[in-house]
Amino acid sequence: MDTEQKLKQWQQAGLLDQETTEQILAFEKRQPAPKKLPLLLMIGLIFFSLAIFSFIAANWQAIPDLAKVMLMLALMWIFYSIALFSEKKAFGSPLLFRVIGLAMFGATLLVAAQTFHFPLANSALPWAMFLAALAHFFYWKNLIYSVIGFLFGGAVLISFLPDIGWLEWGIFIAIATGWFYFSKSFAPVAFSWILLFASGFMLWGLVDYDSSLWPIWTLFALVLLLLIAPENKQRTIRPLYLLAAGMLLVAYLAVRGQTFISIIDASHMAEAIALAIAGVGVLVLCFFKFRSLMWIAIAGSIGLLLFDETAIGLTVVAELSALAYLIIAQRQNEPLGLGFVYFIVVQFVIYIIYAWDRLDMSLFFLIGALLLFLLSAIAWWINRRKEGVKP
Repeated sequence: MDTEQKLKQWQQAGLLDQETTEQILAFEKRQPAPKKLPLLLMIGLIFFSLAIFSFIAANWQAIPDLAKVMLMLALMWIFYSIALFSEKKAFGSPLLFRVIGLAMFGATLLVAAQTFHFPLANSALPWAMFLAALAHFFYWKNLIYSVIGFLFGGAVLISFLPDIGWLEWGIFIAIATGWFYFSKSFAPVAFSWILLFASGFMLWGLVDYDSSLWPIWTLFALVLLLLIAPENKQRTIRPLYLLAAGMLLVAYLAVRGQTFISIIDASHMAEAIALAIAGVGVLVLCFFKFRSLMWIAIAGSIGLLLFDETAIGLTVVAELSALAYLIIAQRQNEPLGLGFVYFIVVQFVIYIIYAWDRLDMSLFFLIGALLLFLLSAIAWWINRRKEGVKP
């Protein structure tokens, strides 16, 4: 629907008067019409580009090594120049041209590495793309650059393997933390947080001590980010903490209960106790600072619960935490979607561990539904008593 029809509807609804409508229409008519490239010209440019790339591909081996790199570098600057001209003259898509230019930057690095036989493992290639994407994001503030930065940030982490050093790991932590701190929208904040959480998994290759609890330690360490984050950013990343804690609890439950793999032994008792103490510390900190995140402190008990080969302790904790989260969130009128998904996943994991070969799935969930109905009735009765209504 065009602007004139929309304004007429608003005028008929009494939202605008005749004078205001005429002023808006006069203003819109004075605006320059967006310039569009003719269709035939666009098709011609596409074929011209294909011709150039086909010629380069056909004669690639005959091109001198240095000329290959300079050619890719020239293509990069050509696309960035087209993007600048496109933005000034208001035609085409500057974003598309910049993304292609960024891709040409990556192609330049790749060609240089292959031409001069630079090692691709533990190389600067993913680092350069990661930093270039972040520079694009902070300058042009577009979601696509944060997506590219996230992908190449993950590539940087993967490039650490199998050898990883403290220096590279520390630089990555510093860059990801800076990205988190200076970002304002949800996507880059979430991407940087995920990269920081994933960096904790690198401790398996970085530290000589073999521990299966590094992901939980990482989650607890990330609570410190909340101390430097403004309140609006805390609300943004709250689901990430809860989601990570729920995923960890379910993952440890599935591994310990279904496969009965010994992922912890007596030599890790001191670490399990330390993790439980850290969980208490997180609980206290969250109680006074970030009360809605107190749930993640439950993960501190996983270390001690892993010593139970039957996984009953983990099952009880997962089940009760899922149910308690739903009940409390409902009483406080908070969103239930995250807790609902977590509760369903826990039920499936429990069924696979304990009832897969012993009980029909329909009967299992019927029993669960009856228990929930019973608990709901008890909660309703208690609320009625508190409100002073006789049952």
